[in-house]
Amino acid sequence: MDIICNGLGFQYSKKTEFAKYALKDVSLTIKSGEFFGIIGHTGSGKSTFIRHLNALCEVQEGSLSVGEIDLSPEKKKGKKKKEYKKRLKDLRKSVGMVFQYPEQQLFAETVFEDVAFGYKNFNEKPSAEEVEAAVKGALSLVGLDYNLVKDKSPFDLSGGQKRRVAIAGVLVAKPSILVLDEPCAGLDPAGKTELWALLHHLHKTTVETIIVVSHDMNDVAKHCTRVAMFSDGTLKRVATPSELFDDTILIEESGLEVPVTAFIKNELLKNGLEIKTDYTDDNFVEQIVNLYKSRQV
Repeated sequence: MDIICNGLGFQYSKKTEFAKYALKDVSLTIKSGEFFGIIGHTGSGKSTFIRHLNALCEVQEGSLSVGEIDLSPEKKKGKKKKEYKKRLKDLRKSVGMVFQYPEQQLFAETVFEDVAFGYKNFNEKPSAEEVEAAVKGALSLVGLDYNLVKDKSPFDLSGGQKRRVAIAGVLVAKPSILVLDEPCAGLDPAGKTELWALLHHLHKTTVETIIVVSHDMNDVAKHCTRVAMFSDGTLKRVATPSELFDDTILIEESGLEVPVTAFIKNELLKNGLEIKTDYTDDNFVEQIVNLYKSRQV
């Protein structure tokens, strides 16, 4: 499912004296199969943009389609309104959203009930056996032991486990697109490494497209195939991480920090030492080793 928006605009408190644009004339295509990153300073519009992807924010200006589902404003009027509402359910089944703080999504007394809710919401009158199989499958996908966690309160789990349960509660609906807002917020280094490994596993085996909002440029450089940079509600640039982080002036002007690898590369360049890198850790180390070897000759 491709995501295509043209001239997307959105105002909070529209038609009031407090009206303010959160998005202005955003045109962007995210192709099916991408591991896509979205970056920008606080208030840049990135969270408002992703909330459009499963209609948590309704389109006010411009157009937006997710696969065959057209979310443009004219589709919500007159005779088309009833059909549009029906299609919202298909959209929210296809686009799973995981918020920054999993506590915002966890609500039931047990892990089983929490994950089962998503399955029941998108399947009419499923049998108890079907629900149990779906919950088992979703928890297995995120690396949790069904028998160990099913009867626990989700609020008694560790931060990393809560995040996995929140993801399982979305995966149980079998979405094509998984959207995560700051998925590693609050996790320790080991937890972050494990979560990124999980997301890549899901991308290879279960979910066609993953979209990640992140403030950590090191993570973006390492994990994303393409990146969209937002600033003050506008789309500043869409590029691969290597193309984007070559433009350190743009990054810094947007109030962001470059990855550590880009910082070191720039410091080397100041001293007359130039390397070419895609800014991932492995490639960067390889280029540094090659530079060292070339200067030893």
